[in-house]
Amino acid sequence: MKKLICFLLVLCSLLLTSCSSVVGEYQLIERPEINRSPLQGRWIVTSVQTRADDARDLQAIVGSDAVFAPHSAIFASQKIIDPEYAVKKGKTDYLMKVGYNKTKDDVGIAGDNLFIIDIYQDDEKLFTVYREKDDVAYIDIYGNLLQLVKTKGSLDERQLKNLMEQAEDHRTYYSRGPGK
Repeated sequence: MKKLICFLLVLCSLLLTSCSSVVGEYQLIERPEINRSPLQGRWIVTSVQTRADDARDLQAIVGSDAVFAPHSAIFASQKIIDPEYAVKKGKTDYLMKVGYNKTKDDVGIAGDNLFIIDIYQDDEKLFTVYREKDDVAYIDIYGNLLQLVKTKGSLDERQLKNLMEQAEDHRTYYSRGPGK
């Protein structure tokens, strides 16, 4: 009987100490940094897929480069330093209907789902890119969709530095609604 009482006291002691409230410091968990861009590599604008009703002439940027890296991005000779990438996934038909009043077949997209990648600099939204496959994406410029095709998987530091030196700080192109 004494052994049973002793055992119960030890058990209660363990339970009470393990269930005591934690008082003191706690650690905040920071958002993980993406080690590579969700669009990593060099792309080329191949065509204008859809036109908005008030479309500007975008043929001038067909053939332009788009380069995406973790700490820099270039689109049509304009550079973005330390871009932030926000990635979501959505249904292609829904995104095309709401954003462009088209179906995925009208736009020429085969996939049922798209990755939506918003690109920000200093909390300002610059571009929205819809990635269909690893090597095909669509960038929204003023409510128009332009097709991007990947030409190179990644660039070394020297190549990226040279491209960034040639690019301009001036912003010429934006997505439909620049801002937050």
